[in-house]
Amino acid sequence: MLLLGDPVGHSLSAAFQNAGFEAAGIAAVYQPRQVSAADLPQVLDEIRRDPDVLGANITIPHKITVASLLDGLGPDAQQLGAVNTLSHRGQVLVGWNTDRTGFAQALEDAGYDPRRRAALVLGAGGAARAVVDVLRSTASRVWVAARNLEQARRLCRDLNVEAGGPTPFGSLKLVVGRVDLIVNATPVGLDGHSLVFPADWLNADHFVFDLLYNPPLTPLVRAARDHGARAVNGLAMLLYQGLASFEIWTGRPAPEAAMRAALERAVLGSAAP
Repeated sequence: MLLLGDPVGHSLSAAFQNAGFEAAGIAAVYQPRQVSAADLPQVLDEIRRDPDVLGANITIPHKITVASLLDGLGPDAQQLGAVNTLSHRGQVLVGWNTDRTGFAQALEDAGYDPRRRAALVLGAGGAARAVVDVLRSTASRVWVAARNLEQARRLCRDLNVEAGGPTPFGSLKLVVGRVDLIVNATPVGLDGHSLVFPADWLNADHFVFDLLYNPPLTPLVRAARDHGARAVNGLAMLLYQGLASFEIWTGRPAPEAAMRAALERAVLGSAAP
């Protein structure tokens, strides 16, 4: 099993997926592999020819581009135009999306109800598509901000976002002041200090969901809490999407307790000095 992305060094997926295989008695190993956009088609062809690779996870920046390189798509992946999980049977690669269910479950775990709330999604990549698809049927408005405004427009067209829509980064301050929920679906913050917008735009009325999880206290989560807002990182989403991926690959129920415990240990290890 592989994790394909660029970068992949921050990922904690191997820790809990390998624990899941061990708990289920499955002789499989999950390994991160850094793959550039230029090399992705070749790597997929290698997977097709290798019967020992049962599947893979796909992470930034390949979740959208990989969809056109596969032999088929599951229902969620087809609807979203984004893939985070591959299954391999014979020489056929099928793409799936477990980010959607992962985000929905994590939001429920956090005790946040987006109904009749206005939301801002930062980013317009594959993870952002999953987030917007969850929110568009419940939130009163969903604004999508991306540095590439055309990418945000395309997301909103593809997912029929009618209330809210794409917004340029130059209007972020105004939008942040009007929304209840802010979701960061960009890699900004992986360096441990960067923010998409100034921290003083946040206030105690916001609920912040940062899809990043490493470092565990992301810059956005820290800034939100410093300004009195409730904030969570993406660790629960990582777990839930990973459980769903495990079941796609193996056809078995995921050993959630073992995988959750392994992820918690990995988080503690990543936070250690």
